[in-house]
This record gives sequence, structure tokens and C-alpha cells, in this order.
Amino acid sequence: MAAQGCALSGMSLRLPALLLLLLLPPPLAPGSAGASGARWSSEGTTPHLRSIFLGRCNEYLALLNPQLRDKNCTDIWEAFHGVLAKDPCSVLPSDYDLLINLSRHSIPRDQSLFWENNQFLVTSYAENTRRFMPLGDVLYGSIVDHLSWCRQENASGLDYQSCPASEDCEDNAMDSFWKRASMQYAKDSSGVIHVMLNGSEPTGAYPVQGFFADFEIPYLQKDKITRIEIWVMHEIGGPNLPVKLLMCVDHSKHPDCALTSA
Repeated sequence: MAAQGCALSGMSLRLPALLLLLLLPPPLAPGSAGASGARWSSEGTTPHLRSIFLGRCNEYLALLNPQLRDKNCTDIWEAFHGVLAKDPCSVLPSDYDLLINLSRHSIPRDQSLFWENNQFLVTSYAENTRRFMPLGDVLYGSIVDHLSWCRQENASGLDYQSCPASEDCEDNAMDSFWKRASMQYAKDSSGVIHVMLNGSEPTGAYPVQGFFADFEIPYLQKDKITRIEIWVMHEIGGPNLPVKLLMCVDHSKHPDCALTSA
């Protein structure tokens, strides 16, 4: 009985520690965010970033634009990976010069499509370069479109919890990339320039400050451009638009989308 009493006594001493371990939350997996884990305003680095990057690059070269097969996706990734080593708020547009130079290619004449506040409509309308080639459909745009990336602050690994946005710091990794990519896209555009703006945007169709105004218009080459066509799009129910039928795919029950007989 005495021995049993000692065993029970030892177990009772260990119980608080066991209960504490059971009550502690599990460790966070990469890509997840705890209540206090988000240091920055934007979402963290996309999981499997390297695999997605290389997969998109190889698919683009093999299927979408086979004439670019001389491009080296591994070299492009290494150029991108080199920028990831920088502090998340100390990345300049010029840091992506090597990546852009390795992945840059010509844009078909009359096929450039600029936009503000209607990315998904632009992507649908361009239809994988069949109609137009917006920034998200050139090689350097397509490999990172809709992805997030940044290094941890004061550490060497990638930050899967959160990444800085423009409200956190101006020289963040993602904004600086799109600034540099926008400049190059504008420089390489020629012929008829198409611009799709969102007329239903509460703050106005043309943002005075934005990527189009700040990093695309100033870099257009006047001697390469014949004219500029600006399309002001509206949500379904607004004025007629060139892409109305495309928008009706997602709004088939709206009165504007009703088919009328002759």
C-alpha cells in the first residue's frame, strides 16, 4: 500500500504538466496564420512557391509559347530566388532586372491590354493570349500571377504567415516586382494600345495613382504607338460593353442577358 501511495503521489505531481501539454495549441503549419502571427497586411508566401513557379514557366514554354524554348526556367527561378534573400521591406524594382531580362520576350503588335480594377474580366477576355496579351499573360507575369512571396523579417527563411503590402512599406517584394514588370510591359507594347477601366469603381474609373498611371503610361514608347483605345466597363446593368456576352456567362439570369427573338 505504501508503494502504491507513492506511485499515485508521483502521478498527481505529473498530471498538471500533462494537462498543460494537452491544452497547448498545436504548432502552426507553413502557410497558416495564428491570431497574433500576422506581422504584415498581405497573405504570406504561397506554399510550394518554387514548384509552382517552375511548373508555370515550363508549361508556358512548352504549350503557350513554344518559340521561347530557349529560355531557361531554372535560371529565371534563381534570379527570383536571389531577390527573396532581401529584407521584405527593402526590395527595389531594379532588384528584378535580371529576372525580367531572362524572361522578357516580344509582345505581339496591337495585342497589349492594360487595365485597372478589373483583372478577372481582363483575364477572361484575353483568353490565354488568344485575343490579347495582358501583363499576366507574358512569361514574367504569368509565373507569379496571384502568388505571394517574401522573406521573414530578420531571418533567412520565407514568411508563410504574412507579407508586407503597400500600406506596410513601399519597397515590398511583391509591389516592387509588379512595378518593374509594368514598366517593361509598357516599353515593349506597340501598335494599338488597349486599356480596360472599371466604370463601376466607386472612386472613379481612372485612378490618379495606380500602376497604370505611375508605372505604365510614363514608359509607353510614343514612336511605337499608333493610337490608344480606352474601354470603360461597367457591371452588368450598366451601359453596354464590348464584353457583355462574356460577363453574361456569370450573370445569365440578369435581365440584360435575356435573349430576344427576332
